Amino acid sequence: MNKTIIININGIVFHIEEDAYDALRTYMIDIKRHFGNSEDSKEILEDIENRIAEMFSERLQAGRKEVINAEDVEAVIAQMGRVSDFDAAEGEENFGGAAEGANFKEAPYTFGKKLMRDPDDTIIGGVCSGLGHYLSIEAKWVRVLFVLFVLVGGSGILVYIILWIIMPKAITRADKMEMRGKAPNLHNFKKNFEEEMSGFRENFSGAGDSISQGVRSAGEIIVKILTVFVKVIGLIIAFSIGLTLLGLLIAVVFFAFGISGFSDDGVMYPMNFMDPNHAYIALLAAAVLVAIPMIAIFHSIIRALFNKAPMNKYVSISLFIIWLVAAGATFSYGVNTARDFKNESKIVEEKPLQKQAVYHLSERDVRVIKLDGNNTKRTIKIDNRDLSDYLKNNVQIRIEKIDSLKAPYIKYEYSAKGLDYRVATNRASQIGYQVTQDSTDIRFDSHFQLPERELFRDQEVAVTLYLPVGSKVVIDGSLERKLRDVSYHDCRVRYDHGVRETAWNMTELGLKCAIEPKEETPETTEETSPTDTVSQHGKEDDTIVIISKDGTRITTNNSKDTIVDISANGVRINTKESKNK
Repeated sequence: MNKTIIININGIVFHIEEDAYDALRTYMIDIKRHFGNSEDSKEILEDIENRIAEMFSERLQAGRKEVINAEDVEAVIAQMGRVSDFDAAEGEENFGGAAEGANFKEAPYTFGKKLMRDPDDTIIGGVCSGLGHYLSIEAKWVRVLFVLFVLVGGSGILVYIILWIIMPKAITRADKMEMRGKAPNLHNFKKNFEEEMSGFRENFSGAGDSISQGVRSAGEIIVKILTVFVKVIGLIIAFSIGLTLLGLLIAVVFFAFGISGFSDDGVMYPMNFMDPNHAYIALLAAAVLVAIPMIAIFHSIIRALFNKAPMNKYVSISLFIIWLVAAGATFSYGVNTARDFKNESKIVEEKPLQKQAVYHLSERDVRVIKLDGNNTKRTIKIDNRDLSDYLKNNVQIRIEKIDSLKAPYIKYEYSAKGLDYRVATNRASQIGYQVTQDSTDIRFDSHFQLPERELFRDQEVAVTLYLPVGSKVVIDGSLERKLRDVSYHDCRVRYDHGVRETAWNMTELGLKCAIEPKEETPETTEETSPTDTVSQHGKEDDTIVIISKDGTRITTNNSKDTIVDISANGVRINTKESKNK
């Protein structure tokens, strides 16, 4: 059992064992004796104590302990350097003797450097000078690069703001030495202090101080403006993320209604491409996968803007684990669902049609049930779900020509996708769709039906109606959206008034609208007015140009007609005596 003592180093309280305290006290007394006669010795001693406190804190955190022992003190002293070693090093000229080489050997210029802002060399925030120390180049060249970036595309401003936010400020003397890549020991503490004092004496002047103060004041104003700008941008981004999260929550609710079967014309589309038992899990996993990164970004922005405490470590780890699980679940469900769309199968069926003088084509809405002449719509329920959930309108209708002597017929093509060809073929065979014909009409079902609990796998129905050349066809407007390869709209606009049906003829070139397009009558000029020209002799000549079906005739006062005949054989010009002489 060891006796412990409570000490205060630079405002930080430590618990230290008694023998360790004795060693530390002796070390601090030697330091105070050595630096006691130096100019501003108090500042040097405070920097040394601050560095020792930092090193003690690092060792306590690394060792996960609460008490400093003799081993910790010896390690700190060895790293800081002893006063006796420092005195021996001072005996060598220019600090270049063997003692310094043994005890105060410098590390390479890139070793141990920290990227920090230099408060002693600032125009705005000390970012450029900090980068200069880190890269071992003069700060003015870094500033020149930033100015070039600003002039080229404005990227220098954004980069500077980001670096200004993430780079800590070198406050203590130890920070400044680490920023320059120097070990924070006794030798470098004194050397750094002497360099600062020497530079201060050389550059001290009233005018220089005023200029420096003015530049720093301008820099502080710019920093404040940039701070406000960054905060406004951050608030806008945070507000956008908040709205996105709200929209994500609303989308999850609507999709959940879709999974449950509450659909309404696509606003809450039935999510029957996944099994309902799996769809809820997949929907929740996808929402969590998107929401957690957005929440993390939102929290980071709020923390940076309002100096909030960081997120609890356990909460962060828990959210990350949840995100990984959500990512795995989303990937698994997504891959399994995508695999079920891998192969496609198509079933073709042909049926004959009765020959009619005029083929009237219309649509039968399978969602409407008529009871005894009453047009009231009724909703059919299957396992507490609307019938429309099992109906799909992916129907395409084409009308093709056949020889005038052949009999008309209809061809059905049912297609679906699945994990393999067998599954896809089975799904295609279960599609329910029909076209009915009576003495006057051919009616196409508006939707095709899927079996109960069948998943959507790109099921489609393509119907092709083959009619002999010379057939007359009347198409109802209800089929307009399902027709392919013909423009129902172009035919409808040829009528003088709005119609619900359009007439068509089957020709050798395919189905054509029975109403010819309206031709625009070109404006023609029966007679041309004479044009006055002046000849080389100063007299006026009358030239008449007449355009007719026989060609173009040019008559002048020389009693001759010039006839220009343009035909498929070329251009022919004839000259003959005028009849109007």
